[in-house]
Amino acid sequence: MLSDLRIRNLAVIEDLEIAFEPGLNVITGETGAGKTILMRALGLLLGDRGGADLLRSGADEAEVEALFTGPAVTVALGLPDGEATIRRVITASRQRAYVNDRLVTAARLAEIGEHMVHVYGQHEHHTLIRPETQRALLDDAGNLGDLVAAMTAAHAALAEAEERLRAARDGAEGLAARRELLRHRAEELTRAALREGEVDELGRERELLRHAERLRTAAAEAEHALYAGDAAVVETVTLYAGRLAALASIDPELGEAARLLDEARPALEEAALRLAARARAIAADPDRLEQVEERLALAQSLARKLGCDVAELPERQARLARELAMLEGDAADPAALERDAARTLADAWQAADALTAGRRRAAATLGKRITAGLQELALAGADLSIALEPLGSDRGRASLAASGAERVVFLFKPNRGEVSRPLARIASGGELSRVMLALKAATAGGSDVPTLVFDEVDAGIGGAVAEVVGRKLRQLAQGRQVLCITHLPQIAACAEHHYVVRKRPSRGRTRSSAERLSDQERVEELARMLGGVTVTAQARSHAAELRRLGERAEK
Repeated sequence: MLSDLRIRNLAVIEDLEIAFEPGLNVITGETGAGKTILMRALGLLLGDRGGADLLRSGADEAEVEALFTGPAVTVALGLPDGEATIRRVITASRQRAYVNDRLVTAARLAEIGEHMVHVYGQHEHHTLIRPETQRALLDDAGNLGDLVAAMTAAHAALAEAEERLRAARDGAEGLAARRELLRHRAEELTRAALREGEVDELGRERELLRHAERLRTAAAEAEHALYAGDAAVVETVTLYAGRLAALASIDPELGEAARLLDEARPALEEAALRLAARARAIAADPDRLEQVEERLALAQSLARKLGCDVAELPERQARLARELAMLEGDAADPAALERDAARTLADAWQAADALTAGRRRAAATLGKRITAGLQELALAGADLSIALEPLGSDRGRASLAASGAERVVFLFKPNRGEVSRPLARIASGGELSRVMLALKAATAGGSDVPTLVFDEVDAGIGGAVAEVVGRKLRQLAQGRQVLCITHLPQIAACAEHHYVVRKRPSRGRTRSSAERLSDQERVEELARMLGGVTVTAQARSHAAELRRLGERAEK
């Protein structure tokens, strides 16, 4: 989880430090106080791109640093102690990122962040009206990534087969253009000269280089403890094996123990020798790490260009060579090419059928979970189902796309007795917010990501519904950490930990600060959120009651 966050010289924030806790953490404050900057800072730690415009006026450097703890750190970074410090430094001319004071790329930060934090932005619910968003959400909820990748690859192969056939039908000019394209791609792969299994090797080497100092230190310390240091384990074992052996005539059991120690000593010596050799062999090499990163980036770039996985590049190079040879020889036979196109079409439909089956299963489950969540969010008569609309009525080429053989459509019925219609056409802003929250609650339960961040996803709701949303967020925070920026006192009242961001003038400058509120301060902040500029006794009484209700929110 995110344990501590420090921000220095970022926009209106001069120097801010805030410690977060497990459970539901709510952040409030007046509009413009700097809550959005907190989210921007967190985004920088997760690989978002920054710029000189983020520097505080008059500052040469901005810095964001966070301490992450827990099992997710071990998964993301392989650190057994489950603790990591991530830091991002921005100047007018450059940006640098560090993990435990080791330089990393922004892309690497994004990889790490996927294991530790999910951020749901204040306008994200509006993306629900997009067909591609609905499809991606369904595929993600159903863990259909492998089937989606297979469909994409099969569609790319089909497109290539059709292009070959089209070039043959177009005659010499078309064949020449196709040959030129294939030559260019083949030359790129030849220049790259990727070996079979090289990408996996580079990935392993990258991890060794990233953790070189830590690995070398561990090996050296272990060798020192086993063999080279004072009172080393091998020396101690040898000493006590001799002492015990001398007493074997008196107590045979001690003699047996001495024998076991003697048998263990060669293994300990071998381990020490290997550790010493490894400590000498491992060295931090930033230049080599950069070369490995560039090599992997090249492989990924070629894979994207050719529409395949990086591990498939050698096979794709061989396929390009075969096709180029066919086009340059006498084998450019339209009939053969038609058979090849028919075969790849069949393969693409096989991949599409598998993906469709997976989507059907996921759609039924996800629709029920979202509907149940909507009922908890004061939409008792609402229903959400997920339809798969075929792209065509036959098994032809026109009925297939790289994303599969269907459109994914979220169908929404806000009240009982009404007809379900596409969500994009009928849902209000408040309903979209609740659908998004229900969806996140339905999918987050199966996620290993320990920290969920909601940036004003409560837009368009209020009153009793806001109280229900607050309870839902508190339920969602069971066993994980939830950070929520909100303007609604009903949601803030349900928090287990409440922070406020304030903006104040100081020495002719504007400065933002954040602090954790005590129980009494929470009531005062809730009263401000309820009453506005002037906090009345009535507002305080209402805030205290709201706080008591929040404390009783179901956990």
